[in-house]
This record gives sequence, structure tokens and C-alpha cells, in this order.
Amino acid sequence: MSSAETSFARALELTPANHAERAALLERWADAAQLQGRLPEATAALEEALALHRQESATVPAARMLTALSRVLRKAGDPRSRDLITEAIQLLEAEAPGPELVEAYAAFAGAREVDAAFVEAIAAAERALQLASDLGLPEPAYAMGVRGSASANLGQPDGLADMRRALAIAVERGLGSAAASLHNNLALITWQYQGPPAALERCEEGIDFCERRGMDRIALAIAAMRLTVLAACGHSDRALADAESLLEHVEAIGDPHLVEARAVQLNLRRKRGEGAQPDGAKQLSAKARGTGEPQCVAMGLAAAAQVMLAGGHQELAHALLEELEGTGGVRGDPYYAAQLAELVRCALALGDVALANRLIAGVEPYTPLQHHALGACRAALAETAGDYAAAVTAYADAATEWRQFGDVPELAFALLGQGRCLIALGTPGADGPLREARALFTTMGYAPALSEIDAQLLRSTARHS
Repeated sequence: MSSAETSFARALELTPANHAERAALLERWADAAQLQGRLPEATAALEEALALHRQESATVPAARMLTALSRVLRKAGDPRSRDLITEAIQLLEAEAPGPELVEAYAAFAGAREVDAAFVEAIAAAERALQLASDLGLPEPAYAMGVRGSASANLGQPDGLADMRRALAIAVERGLGSAAASLHNNLALITWQYQGPPAALERCEEGIDFCERRGMDRIALAIAAMRLTVLAACGHSDRALADAESLLEHVEAIGDPHLVEARAVQLNLRRKRGEGAQPDGAKQLSAKARGTGEPQCVAMGLAAAAQVMLAGGHQELAHALLEELEGTGGVRGDPYYAAQLAELVRCALALGDVALANRLIAGVEPYTPLQHHALGACRAALAETAGDYAAAVTAYADAATEWRQFGDVPELAFALLGQGRCLIALGTPGADGPLREARALFTTMGYAPALSEIDAQLLRSTARHS
């Protein structure tokens, strides 16, 4: 891909500003540049091409530039992307339908999926698919994949089959950019349905696919997700090391995947007792807000709130939780579900049971990840209410589910909760789950949790000695 970008760049140097072919060259160069992660340069090129087409009153080419520009800005975490794709569709709907309109609806579907507006994403994807069929065009693989992932997010496992078929079509047709995006989306859905270990395999496949084709930007996106699933698999050391390396790269190019990498890094350091970083949490929350994307807001504010609580900044932690709870669109996002049990523990540590309940309200158990997270939250709420018998059962169920799912940190926290409630009931048997939790926390290096477990084990010994 770098050789293609170099060729287009040289051609542009030789092409005057008023040349008839300049807009087409700018478009092709921007496509190559954005795949390498050079988003500001790709944006500038597309904006120039858009201006050239508008000068010529070329509506369809201008709309095509709006679609391309909206995609680049969305990858950069720029909320202007939403207005641009809407404008593109409005312009194209006034013209005879063609492949540009199919592409615009597919891009709109992808944008609505990122915003966790899954019903709208499905409708737009189906519009793209129907238009392509009516026009006798090839089935748009990206639109099919978005329809599949949006359906899966709404609890329809058959969406995974749609995604796999879309990926196969994209690879077969040599649609590298679409295939790379579908690799990313498939890893995300796999995480929600089959757990972190399966998602990790998908991430590795996607990164390899992108790197072999020089698609650096999408490789970065999948690498950022890999940090999250590595942490969920309990591989804390590797996640931190990879986060450090990734952050050096994304900070240099201003990539929005900084949010996920920084969130994983700050959260793991907090869990390992390596020091809370309130300044880093403030920067992270500001960056997350700026994207306007539910997944960035969910992971950024969640991590920032927990860092603030660990650093003794209770009011700031509470404000961040309140802000996250009131943010529209986040509850359907998988990153919100992945953080939900921690968010509830954070709210309960702040003594705000009402906030804990509000954080859960509206989350539907569409996917196994959402179902397991809600079960863990119910266990924590039962414990806080003093219903230790119900909490023991709920924690034991949560532990079983997290074990099968492969989420090691949540398994450890469920075992800790189970042991804590057994001690509160004065019932024998707390040592088993506590010692298993201790082994897991030791592997992950979660020092504060280890201190709590050791205190609970002393209580258990004192009660039954």
C-alpha cells in the first residue's frame, strides 16, 4: 500500500491545481494514505477534491467525496462525519440511483453501528443491499457485514454467519479495506458471544491480514481491541507492554485509538496498585468525550472514574459516573457491558446504590457478555443490600458464567464476592473460592485485590478456629 501511496503522491506533484484529473488523483491518494493511518493528510486531500467537484457543480462526485470524507473523519473520532454522510445521502437521493448511493448507505450503516444505533444501522444496510440488487450491482460486502454485526448486537446470533459470509466475499473480491474492517467487527462480536480467548484469536488474524497488506490504521484499531481482550484474558503483563508500545505510535499520529489503549493502561495500573493517575484520567475523559462515540465514551469515562476513586477523588469519580450514566446511546455498546460490573462496584464503593441501579437500567441481555455482566451486578447489589444468601448464589452463578466465557478478572471478582458473603453468613466453605481468586489475582498482579483476599482469609480462619 505504501508504493501505491507514493505513486499517487508523485502524480499529484506533477498535476496542476486546475487539472481535470486532480480530483480523481486526490481521492485515490487519500484512500491509500488513510489505510496507513495518515488521517489528517487524507482529510485534507478529500476536502480539496470535494471543493474541486463543487466548483464544477458535479453533484455525484461531490457526494462520493462526502462519503469518503465522512469515513475518514469517523476513523479520526471527528463528530463532523455524521453530518457529511447525511449530506451525501441527501444529494444522491435527488439523483438517479447508482453505486455511489449504495456506498453512501453502507457508510451510513457503519456510522450508525458505531453510535450503537443498531436498528438504524440494519435499515441502512438493507437499503444498500436492496439498491445493489435493483441496480444489478455486486452484493456490497461491507453492508452485509454491518447488518450482521448490528443484528448480533441485538441478540441475533445468526448475524455472525452474515459477517463471516461478508468477510469471505470481501477477501474473494480483493476488497482489502472492507475485509479489514470486517475483521475488526468480527473480533468485536466474537468477544461478546464467545468470550475474550476466542476474540483474541480473531484479533490476531485481523492484525496479520492488515499488516500483510500495509493497512496500518485498521491494524492499529484491532491492536487496540486486542489490549482489551488481553486484559480480559488475564494477560496483564502483555497488555501493559503492548499498550506502552501502541501508545507511542498512536500519540505520534493523533489516532483516536489512543482512548482504548490509554483506558486499558490506566485501568490495569490501578488494579495492580501501581498508582492512580488523575491527570491521565482527566486527559482520557476529555479525549473520549471529543469523539462522541459511545464505545470511546464508555471505555474512557469508566476508566477515568475508577482511577479517580482509587486516587481518593471521590467527587470527581462520582461526577464521571453520573456523566456516563446520562450519556445517550452507551447502554447498547459492548464496551459499556464489558465495564458494567466494574462501574457498579465503583458506584457502590461511593455509597450510591441508586446510581448503581441507574447504570444497569436499560441494559438488555442481548449478548452473553451483557447477560453475564448483569448477573455480576445483581450479585454485588444483593451483597450491598445485606442479602448474603442471595448474593452467594448470584456470585457462584456469575463465577460459573465468567469461567465458561473466559473473562479471568471478572471470574476472580465473582469468587472474591462469593467468599466474602460466605464469611458474612458464617457459613463454612469460603476458603475455596477465596484461594482460587487469590491465585488468579496473583497471576494478574492485582495487588489491592490480593490485600482484600488476605484480610478475608484471616477473617475466615478466625471464625472457624
